[in-house]
Amino acid sequence: MLRFFSKFQRSSKVLLVIFCAVLFLGLIMFYAFPNQQLPTNGAAGVNPDDGKVIAKVGSQEITLKEYREQLMNMVQAYSRGGQADPRIIKAMKLDQQTLDRLIEDRVVLGEAERLGFNGTDQEINESITKAFVDPDTGKFVGKEDYLRSLRLQGKNPEEFERGIRTSLMTSKMRSFLSSGAQISDKEIQEAYKADNTKVEVIYATIDKDKIKDKPKMTEQELQAYFEAHKADYKATDPLRKVEYIFIPTDKVTVNVTDEQLKAEYEKNKQKEPRVSIIKLNVATPTDEPTVRAKINELNARVRGGENKQPEDFAAVAKGNSQDPSAAKGGDIGFVKKNPNNANDWKQRAIDQAANAIVGPFRDGSSWYIMKITEERDVPFEEMKPTLIAGTKNRSSYQKANEIADKAYELFTANKDLRKTAETIAAEMKVKPEDLIRTTPYFKKGDTLPEIGSNPTFEDNVAELKKGDIGVKLGVPNGMAIPRVVDVLEGGVQLTFEQAHNQIESKLGRERELNAAQEKARDILAKAKTADEFKSLLAKDGIEVKTDANNLASMPFSSLQVSQQIRSAVMATKQGEAAKAPIKTGAGSYLVFAATKRTEADLTKLTAEEKSSLRQRLVSEKGSLAYDTFVKDIRKKYDAEKKITIYQDRIDAYVNSLSANQANQ
Repeated sequence: MLRFFSKFQRSSKVLLVIFCAVLFLGLIMFYAFPNQQLPTNGAAGVNPDDGKVIAKVGSQEITLKEYREQLMNMVQAYSRGGQADPRIIKAMKLDQQTLDRLIEDRVVLGEAERLGFNGTDQEINESITKAFVDPDTGKFVGKEDYLRSLRLQGKNPEEFERGIRTSLMTSKMRSFLSSGAQISDKEIQEAYKADNTKVEVIYATIDKDKIKDKPKMTEQELQAYFEAHKADYKATDPLRKVEYIFIPTDKVTVNVTDEQLKAEYEKNKQKEPRVSIIKLNVATPTDEPTVRAKINELNARVRGGENKQPEDFAAVAKGNSQDPSAAKGGDIGFVKKNPNNANDWKQRAIDQAANAIVGPFRDGSSWYIMKITEERDVPFEEMKPTLIAGTKNRSSYQKANEIADKAYELFTANKDLRKTAETIAAEMKVKPEDLIRTTPYFKKGDTLPEIGSNPTFEDNVAELKKGDIGVKLGVPNGMAIPRVVDVLEGGVQLTFEQAHNQIESKLGRERELNAAQEKARDILAKAKTADEFKSLLAKDGIEVKTDANNLASMPFSSLQVSQQIRSAVMATKQGEAAKAPIKTGAGSYLVFAATKRTEADLTKLTAEEKSSLRQRLVSEKGSLAYDTFVKDIRKKYDAEKKITIYQDRIDAYVNSLSANQANQ
């Protein structure tokens, strides 16, 4: 513990009494409103592998504990503080974002130390004494109460103080990099224009994962790459090649009767509400106060109040709503639950009781009040297609599971994969070739053809020796019974065949990144107008969205990207598409076209606004300089191979979260 604290004495009895009272209230709050955390593998939110190193940056290590805590915070932020489905981690790439942040923090610390920007003991002491203050006296609470407070929060004093030192070093580095920021009058005028020029755009994201025509590589290209990089392909980890009997669920014949469907319907009945609305449109920003006052007045009328009966909703809608449904008293019919579009304003009606009134709320450029006029069971005929699909899937899976059990018994008895496949194929009325598959050589973490990234498959064959037959496993679209064909131990120089999957995956990823960029460039090059832009996107099946505020409210990966988009929007004329795509992530590019533009009036720029803009721009320019510095240094560290990532350990942890979620 820092020697500084030896100067402090114990707090008074009064302070101790106050502290105990606060602690008592805190415990009440803790048990009344428990914090919902992501599941972990250990007790009391502690993972037994917390000390494991998941990455190294120079001589600095990043532990699983740091990664876990930051990942949890990020996931909970996205799930608004509640318990989130851990599958969101990979879908939103939060695992990679968390790792990048931790690596960049270490990079900054390394450079701060090199430049002499350290956090001194005195600065740490001052930070602590300012943070832990008795509200009555305005003075530091004392060493004992400081330590007690950390214990109550589950924090280690050494780690806590090390965190303060890190924060001080980062702050000094940021101040150093932003100290030279200067802002001209022209920049202020341009910023005012950007803030007050309104550009409505249609936009889309071209993502590598959504490119229809995936780039294919020839065997000659793969072979040429291998010959040029042969020294890079050695079996650093054990490699396996596996053959397996595949039982596809879509080849299993099952019959679904109306009796089954009706039984499923009774078990899974869904309710849907009938909805009436009152809608008021906000034509321009200056109309906002008037429209808001009017919608509040209408809300009071349809709800009623003390000694005041509510007015008939349909009558109020007929006389005031600006939606075409006004002629029918605001009735828009029954609203179906749509889990694929939970943000649709009509979904607010789901799970509401009959006669409930929802709102007022704003969506887009309109205000709404919604009333649930009745509720009904979704009719059997409407649910029938969904019931058929669900029942068939379950029946097919069950039948495939039974066939896989039979195949396993035959395979383990006769040891002949071909013979087993012929027997099962005859029963399923398919060709034996449809049931025989072979993987390329792969190591843990590789993506496999037709299986993808499948830790369960990898784990189950990892313990098998050459020739061993494994238990049946679930794989995409069916079941598999694997047998290990070959095992290569670490250190072996790979042949082209053995390295094939790794080369194909590597070059495939690179080409997918390039394909997304080329597709984005191609669309913008062909789009002479905003209408052509929209048509080209629709032709490729790419979702087109609309934004009326310069894309300013959208979250992007960094300030640098946000400013790049801001500049591009300001440079785009009405009716035109952007000049070039903007990279927003790995293999992800933003494209847009301006549909409407309202220019700013510079004569309304006041001296007070100039001062405020100058301060903001100084801050932004400093942050941009800091972000640019961090990215440049990260590239340097990567080039010098100062960053080591243990991806298998990260994947194992993230996959364990999914497993825990499934078991709950």
